[in-house]
Amino acid sequence: MNTELFFIGFIAALTPGPDNMLTMQISLTYGLRKGLETFSGIFTGNLIMISVLLIGFASLGKNIYFQVFVSLFGGSYLIYISYQIFKNRKREIKARSPSVKSFYLKGLYVNLSNPKAIIFFSAILAPFIGKGSLILNLLSLTCGIVSAFLLVIFVSNTLRENLITEKSAFIINTFSSFIFFVFSLELFFNFYEKLKIIL
Repeated sequence: MNTELFFIGFIAALTPGPDNMLTMQISLTYGLRKGLETFSGIFTGNLIMISVLLIGFASLGKNIYFQVFVSLFGGSYLIYISYQIFKNRKREIKARSPSVKSFYLKGLYVNLSNPKAIIFFSAILAPFIGKGSLILNLLSLTCGIVSAFLLVIFVSNTLRENLITEKSAFIINTFSSFIFFVFSLELFFNFYEKLKIIL
């Protein structure tokens, strides 16, 4: 196992971003199972990105038109997520939750609309493609990412079961909504900057 790639994946997955914020928010609000369902969508998005890069489309992430599209789509989707969390911030912690499909798709869409994830995989995988076993390198990176997300899910679920009250859930959901709004503004700013370059 490539410990360097394992720790790169682990630390990168723990840094604040839309993927782990969504996973944490859903795990705190709906519990372990829904957090895992959300992560399965995020993980599918990671596999799609890795596959696209390995097929030879690494330059796609550097294409300015692609970045404009992803920034606009990602910003729009994160605004939607922010609104949904804000609208439902009073929801009871033990309330009946939406279907598995919606949590899976939410995780998938947030991951695929995140330009930072695309750039991360482009930047991290490229130097390691020619070094050592590609399968071992991918496995190491994947194990690091999965370990970090499982940590977030299990810690969030433990907090949910032992410490979270209705009032604190309301505060967490309001804060999460704000964070997603800030992430969407960042993507819209990125969209604006890239659009200025094109025009």
